[in-house]
Amino acid sequence: MGGNVCRRFEVRGLALLLLAGSGSAIAASIVTAPQGGVARWAGLAAKECGIHGKRYAAVDAVCYYPVDIRTKPGTHEIALWDQDGRQHLGTLRVQDARFPEVEMELPESLQRYLALTDEDKARAADERKKISAVLDGSDGPPQFSLPLAQPAANLPASEDDFGSTRVFDSQHSSLHSGRDYPVGAGNAVKAVADGTVSLTGDHFFAGKSVYVDHGGGLVSMNFHLDEITVADGDTVKRGQTLGKIGSTGRATGPHLHLGLRWLGQRIDPALLLANPTALPSVADSSEEAQRKIEKAERKEPDEDDTALDES
Repeated sequence: MGGNVCRRFEVRGLALLLLAGSGSAIAASIVTAPQGGVARWAGLAAKECGIHGKRYAAVDAVCYYPVDIRTKPGTHEIALWDQDGRQHLGTLRVQDARFPEVEMELPESLQRYLALTDEDKARAADERKKISAVLDGSDGPPQFSLPLAQPAANLPASEDDFGSTRVFDSQHSSLHSGRDYPVGAGNAVKAVADGTVSLTGDHFFAGKSVYVDHGGGLVSMNFHLDEITVADGDTVKRGQTLGKIGSTGRATGPHLHLGLRWLGQRIDPALLLANPTALPSVADSSEEAQRKIEKAERKEPDEDDTALDES
């Protein structure tokens, strides 16, 4: 038979694509993450990563794959390029996170957010345009390491509200794509990493807000501040004060709303504030992947899995 023939093997969750007669093999590893989550691929000294049609720099030699809160469950191709330029392919399985719907009642002072005037609508639309322009972040080198710094001192546990659909007074719904931390009014809001302030403003829904571009496609956003102490274009360092906690905009009380966008994907901020090794990870190292490839080529059984299904 002329040309290369592609053969597929399944070895304990590792898909192996072997080109018969070519002597080459590509290990396609599998990892599963929920909507709004982040998957991780370590152990291969990564230089660049790929997902969603984008190729971007690794963070501390590790690839991370953000999943938007509204990504449909299913499979997506991921890629990793190591320091020697070799490409490794994998599959990311996205699971349905089953986010809840939460009923909320707004006090009389916030009823204006349920019946917007034409002026309110025009203002909100204008702000959305400015915000949209900064949400994808810059594609320059990452200026951050994981975990990110805490956005406030003695950060309390957040409400378990990421991904929820909030229904206000049974008539208006809003997707909550960040986390709310009940930090007292006047406390300092800190930058979670080095970066550049890409946008500040007193916005209709989010109140006084600060957006910081951390490179590598990561953008952090801090809402409902009482005071902003930085300006557009400022360079900030990890832990630097950006402003003070407040309750401006559509807020029922003082708190910090922290949001993260990575490669344009809305992800749960709590995931990047914690130890990254807790993220769903591709388990196989390059040596283990190569060992499985070689065993598959020789049709030798794996010590822990004697069934190799060829199709």
